[in-house]
Amino acid sequence: MMRRRTALSLLLVLGVPAGCATLPTTGSVVSEPRRSQASDLGGAAIDPDPPTAGASPSLIIDGFLHAMATYQPGYPLARQYLTTAAKTTWKPEAGVIVYADGTEPTVTADKVTMEVPLVGTVGSDGAFDAAGDGMWSHDFGLSKENGEWRISNPQSGILISRYLFASGFVRHDVFFLDSSRSTLVPDARYVARGNRTPSTVMRMLLSGPSVWLAPSVVTAVPSSATIGGSIADSGEITVPFSEVPANSADRSLMCAQIAGLLRQLPDVTGFRLTAQGAAVDIAEQRADGSIPLSMADRYDPLTTLTSQLFAMADGHLVRAPDTFGGTAHVVGGDFGTQVWEATAAAVGTDGVAAALLVGSQIIRGTVDGQGTKSVLTREGLLRPQFSRDGGLWTMTTSGEVWRIDGEKAVQVQAPGLVGRTVLAFRISPDGQRIALVTQINGTREVGLLRIEHGATFVVNGWRSVPLLQESTPLVGAVDVGWSSTTSLTVLAGVGRPADVVEVDIDGVVLHDDGRSDTWSATSLAVSARGSRKAVGDSTGAVWLYQDSFRWNRLPGKLTSPSYPG
Repeated sequence: MMRRRTALSLLLVLGVPAGCATLPTTGSVVSEPRRSQASDLGGAAIDPDPPTAGASPSLIIDGFLHAMATYQPGYPLARQYLTTAAKTTWKPEAGVIVYADGTEPTVTADKVTMEVPLVGTVGSDGAFDAAGDGMWSHDFGLSKENGEWRISNPQSGILISRYLFASGFVRHDVFFLDSSRSTLVPDARYVARGNRTPSTVMRMLLSGPSVWLAPSVVTAVPSSATIGGSIADSGEITVPFSEVPANSADRSLMCAQIAGLLRQLPDVTGFRLTAQGAAVDIAEQRADGSIPLSMADRYDPLTTLTSQLFAMADGHLVRAPDTFGGTAHVVGGDFGTQVWEATAAAVGTDGVAAALLVGSQIIRGTVDGQGTKSVLTREGLLRPQFSRDGGLWTMTTSGEVWRIDGEKAVQVQAPGLVGRTVLAFRISPDGQRIALVTQINGTREVGLLRIEHGATFVVNGWRSVPLLQESTPLVGAVDVGWSSTTSLTVLAGVGRPADVVEVDIDGVVLHDDGRSDTWSATSLAVSARGSRKAVGDSTGAVWLYQDSFRWNRLPGKLTSPSYPG
């Protein structure tokens, strides 16, 4: 029996242009043109009204809140609810405060205050920060001016409920580069729906990565570069930079960042690059000098990711069937000819390298090759994983992080895990972020850590990912995987048949992929390429996600499902 999926939009707000859009959950990687990994949350348009003569304090605060939900340059209509002095000092561009639905201002005869659960904030750079369990309170300082009630003490930035955010904001990913400068890494930002233009998103790129992501990425855009003129809103547009990199390779990398940014805009078909009014040449441009948006595909980590499902069967590593009528095939080499009491398996992104967790050891080899070796022995080891650069990673439940290159295992500093028990982890397709299920003070949390690259690796910057299902926290997370470069799939449900849910990495959008009421799910396998999903249960069954909340059990006894990477 399959449970129906419920859709949830957890809406966060930004007083500056910000935005959201629906994450793709099915289908293969599209090469031309792949428009967006972000999501458009929809919602009815809000048509705010100016204050009416004789309006009560209650009507004034309601009008002000609704006026902030619709983008206008400078928010002139919202300012009409403010006193003359407050009109000149209020700064809507300072950020966004998002509060929980179902909460209202407290209005007395001459005073309006709010004390509401805080969902999150969006800074002036458009990046979202989840609030946890915090509260937000404010006195709006109502006073009479020319006989009419007006607000004298507005909050800094935009104040909005998560519901109203759906009508006015869109998420837009800004792209930077991984430490090897070979992969695009998305950095989610939020843009007002009416202000999502090439000029707006280009300014986000020039401002650099968000504070959280900055230690893990680089950019090919010169730090002193500016936009030297206007940019059209549609078609094949011209992007006028004040300067570009002198090195041709860096110019190509910068254009890849721009292509990834612009292809999310439905009306942009390509672009040309100029510097101080002169055309800029790059190797990837067309004969007419235009640059295709598809050049971003070259730096997309999903284009080279294989999506073959692997599992363990009778002690052997097998290629599991990818259709419901197929059969499993034992791999060649040692992992297929020898019997292993493995509780987890990992395969490299290229489908060649492989590793098994056998007791307290990590055994490394290749899928079809001869020769295996124990490369790490520790108590409490979790399922290993290969990252995009070929490194083999694992963690212990106590929070140790290990990276294995060849046969050499090195412990990685992990200040972001201090005090946490680790239950599961998965490295992002771009190799710069880690999604985890941890437990702290008896509570399970899903969150992100970044991988900082320097003389050594450092895993740091814990950031919670809220899981709210119709405003109710989803508890009991068991496992996690990356269903795209910007969304996670979570197995959750301790003590009951587990649900599989997909959530945006900011906790902005969550939906349920359903479940089987007959499974005893214990593990999750997800491929970001095509968002393929499989669940392993304690009875030796593997369930494959089909579509529309349908999960079908694969034939035979299979355990430890795993996708490459």
